[in-house]
Amino acid sequence: MTTPIPCDIIVFDMAKKKEKRPASGYKKTVLIMIFLIIILCLPALSPHLCDLYTDNVYGILCDTVSRFTGFFPIALGEILMYIGVFLLLAAVLFLLLLLFLHRKAGYHRFCKTYFKTFSIIILAVILIYIPTWFIPFNCTVLGRGDAELRTDFTYDEVYALLQFFAEEANAAAEEIYIAEDGSVEFYPSEQIGALAAEAMQNLGSEYGRLKGYYPPIKNAICSDILERMMIGGYNYPYTLEPTRNRYLSPLYQFSLDAHEYAHHKGYEKENEANFLSQLALSKSSDPYLRLSGFYEMYNYIYPAYVDARDELIDKLVESGKVILPEKLDKENFTEFMEQVVVYTGREPDLSDRVIQICDAGNNIERELYNADEHVIDEMPAVNDLIVDTADQGWEIQGELLQENSYDGVVLLLLQYYFE
Repeated sequence: MTTPIPCDIIVFDMAKKKEKRPASGYKKTVLIMIFLIIILCLPALSPHLCDLYTDNVYGILCDTVSRFTGFFPIALGEILMYIGVFLLLAAVLFLLLLLFLHRKAGYHRFCKTYFKTFSIIILAVILIYIPTWFIPFNCTVLGRGDAELRTDFTYDEVYALLQFFAEEANAAAEEIYIAEDGSVEFYPSEQIGALAAEAMQNLGSEYGRLKGYYPPIKNAICSDILERMMIGGYNYPYTLEPTRNRYLSPLYQFSLDAHEYAHHKGYEKENEANFLSQLALSKSSDPYLRLSGFYEMYNYIYPAYVDARDELIDKLVESGKVILPEKLDKENFTEFMEQVVVYTGREPDLSDRVIQICDAGNNIERELYNADEHVIDEMPAVNDLIVDTADQGWEIQGELLQENSYDGVVLLLLQYYFE
């Protein structure tokens, strides 16, 4: 015969079962971090709030953090990136091992602790990214709010700007000495970075975010990979360190360093960084900086000039002002272009001296690359994976940025000089 259980014991037992356990420290931490992430993302709903934050708060954060990280000779962000990759690969490995060790209580406890820690790290990275990159990225272009500027420009305006850039680049090249063997003596890499920082600071009178402290730009350890991915440089949002590919032409390094400094100061869109870097260099008294700036300006606006010229030629043919031969070949092409040039003007060209200086810089870039050993050259599959990944990355970036991609600098240059 079964002994009956007293009623008061049953009630007590049921109460114990319904008693809720207090939330663990891990759950509280996760909930707090998710809450903070949501709160910090709210300003992104309004570009004007992003402008307000980036103009008044971001600069203080940026200068404070980069003064600390700039003290170290290597990029701390790159080291942290490698650690993150290692932790991710380890997480995949541990999950695979769990298929075979799922009955081991000790391994279960290890995995539980590891993935809790890993999730906290991921949330921490997201939490840092928001105020150091996500909010500035959602600012209005150049922080100018809703100001409506022209978006349509005439052929004459595009032509005039191309001509101006060519003339200024050619004039700067005349001030740079070229040796008899065609070599050019450029500044050391560290000095190039310092001069680029000075040029950007000077532009701070027009674009206030550019004021403040500029840390030294560090050479990336993974420069060999960056070279294959066609990446010149980047910034680490979680350490606020501008970093460059060390295989660069000295002439191009001026533009690249200034470009990365623009990102560092909160101008995260690529058209903004191109515009500010080129403009800052063009205003310098140093011929190397001016040549670098105007050379980049010329190369970016040239395709827009060709498009505008072709459109104008079509209109000239339609109106009968220019006669298009039934068959356009080498013999009558020159004659046809002589008709066209009356209306379009002759194409502004960069001088041979500019090309010589650029070639001298490119030779130095090749020497820097050839001086190092490149293990990846012996691994075609790895090289192909890097290149394919880069192609996909550039495509995604273009879709994300759209009109604010690199080529968007053309519109900003036209607006600046004609508005």
